[in-house]
Amino acid sequence: MTTLIIKSNSDKKTLLLMQLAEELGLPVRTGEFEELDVNAMVKGIGRKATDEELFDYLSKDQNVEPLNIEEAFSKYSSKKP
Repeated sequence: MTTLIIKSNSDKKTLLLMQLAEELGLPVRTGEFEELDVNAMVKGIGRKATDEELFDYLSKDQNVEPLNIEEAFSKYSSKKP
């Protein structure tokens, strides 16, 4: 089985796509689409995220300076300075 998720901000286009799917004998279900964000990643979104959703989420803020691993875990380190 293949699941197709379509994001549209046009009610007319959405209705036409739903009608086409029904004419082809495909089950149609609509619902609110939850964009992946930190909260969705922590709490879950009630379904498996698509590859595209994960790519979009992980591609956000690519221009941000990465954290230095030593800095990030320095207060948890067992080493004494």
